[in-house]
Amino acid sequence: MIMSDYECNTNHGGSKYLPTTRLVRIPMAKKLKVAFRGTDSVRVSNIDPNSPVRGQLTVGDEVEAIVLGDGTKIMNLNALTLAQVIIRTTDDTKRQLIIVNNAPDSMDIFC
Repeated sequence: MIMSDYECNTNHGGSKYLPTTRLVRIPMAKKLKVAFRGTDSVRVSNIDPNSPVRGQLTVGDEVEAIVLGDGTKIMNLNALTLAQVIIRTTDDTKRQLIIVNNAPDSMDIFC
């Protein structure tokens, strides 16, 4: 699900980017089988082939926040804190990750 407008911003060294944001529901599962990495920004670093979110997350996705079922939005997380929140909220069937990707609006391809 795309949540953001496709507005270009120039906050990345003067080049234009199209920020896209999507929600990924975190299923109730004994193990999510996803690894996260980062302190300033958290990114998906590995996804087990048997992960219940395989196909919804991609290695390199940036986690902007986690939204709990009661609407609480937790931002500015590092990888360790995100993992702890995911573990502590295992019984929350409505929790979601907010994933943001800043993709370039154009690419130069050299052959």
